[in-house]
Amino acid sequence: MEKATEILAEFKRYKSALNAGMPEVMKHMDGLFGASLADGALSLKEKELIVVGISVAMRCDTCIVVHLEKALAAGATRAEILEACGVAIAMGGGPVMACVPVVVKYLEEHP
Repeated sequence: MEKATEILAEFKRYKSALNAGMPEVMKHMDGLFGASLADGALSLKEKELIVVGISVAMRCDTCIVVHLEKALAAGATRAEILEACGVAIAMGGGPVMACVPVVVKYLEEHP
């Protein structure tokens, strides 16, 4: 398993290439995330916890680490993140549980 930090760094490197190669698509993708994660009835922290859970359920390592970084920046705690993972496991079972080590590894790399 790649270090979570390496997964995040690689995503950030390639996101620039995506922005350059398909600027219109990426502008709309960024706009969708901006609108979806804006404070509303739920806070940014709560929404990022939801996205972490969905990322785990979707088994997307890159999505997991990108949104772990954002959830922590929004004030999420390790306990809240792991609880979101627990909900994802309840919905997806063993295959989803197999992705939670990516979360734990990221949290170990970012105490």
